[in-house]
Amino acid sequence: MNNNSISGQIPPELSKLPKLVHFLLDNNKLSGYLPPELSKLPSLLILQLDNNNFEGNSIPDTYSNMSKLLKLSLKNCNLKGPIPDLSRIPNLLYLDLSSNQLNESLPSTLSEHITTIDLSNNELTGTIPSSFSSLPHIQKLSLANNSLIGNVPSTIWQNKTSNETEKYILELENNQFTTVSGNIDLPQNVTVLLHGNPLCSNNSLIQLCSSESVNDTNDLVPTNANGTCRSQSCPPPYEFSLDCFCAAPLLVRYRLKSPGFSDFLPFINDFEEYLTTGLSINMSQLNFTFRWEAGPRLRMDLKFFPVYFGPNSSHTFNETEVQRIKSMFTGWNIPDSDLFGPYELLNFNLGFYQNGKCRQLLIIC
Repeated sequence: MNNNSISGQIPPELSKLPKLVHFLLDNNKLSGYLPPELSKLPSLLILQLDNNNFEGNSIPDTYSNMSKLLKLSLKNCNLKGPIPDLSRIPNLLYLDLSSNQLNESLPSTLSEHITTIDLSNNELTGTIPSSFSSLPHIQKLSLANNSLIGNVPSTIWQNKTSNETEKYILELENNQFTTVSGNIDLPQNVTVLLHGNPLCSNNSLIQLCSSESVNDTNDLVPTNANGTCRSQSCPPPYEFSLDCFCAAPLLVRYRLKSPGFSDFLPFINDFEEYLTTGLSINMSQLNFTFRWEAGPRLRMDLKFFPVYFGPNSSHTFNETEVQRIKSMFTGWNIPDSDLFGPYELLNFNLGFYQNGKCRQLLIIC
């Protein structure tokens, strides 16, 4: 029920829904307080309430007991007070409490599985916990625009091991940090932003004190490509498939509503396996591009290709397979994924496969 105009208090009685898994009410007009009773939801994986107005109330301490939670996102909710102890949430992947008025110290311990920590634009004080140097899967750490003090240990980026596709962004601007300890050389694909801190008066730290912001591209990004195939053009509506033959694809526009990461590239192979397994098709039948949108949400343009049955086949899906794939999406029969979260189907373009029983474009709002 996100992106509506729902107003008023969140009913505490919602805590009596034992099978509730995803609680997404972001971008509404909610007010009042956050019900402590929500911690009693035994199956809750995602709590996402960004861009509402909880009138200066605090995050309930009971939220420390949400042991199955994977994502907690309360961005821009007019919340005050301290951050509760989140150390008892062992599989938390994503934490965004940015753009509130939270105070006191940073959480001392977070899940070792966490990918994203955004606590920027608050009133937090104290130092960076040593545990932040031991987060092997972290992709983004944003602590900008707070009142943090002391030393920035370079171990928070030097201890991070990554491959050439993984990025790590540390946004630490506009605090009161006075020193950086350890090796200040930046590993590949690591970005550290420290401008607006007293330590930037040290000329030896100029590479860390650039005022350039991170370029969050919204361009369409292609994934798997048929680079091993010889160049060939196909007559429309046929396209060149990953198996190096001309075929008529099914076109699906799809969006992840609450992904548990900030950088998708390291998870592309996992996503391809998740989606093709859920649809009972081969990985070579899927090609797609993706684009980050506000939220953040991840939009994808999916292309599904038929299996190759030889040079004399039609290189098209039969009607039964078209209807089966369509029903998997429209019936929400693809199993949920903890990492990728809930999805929404934006459209399913029958295109070439339209017939007397089908409309050309099935739109799901």
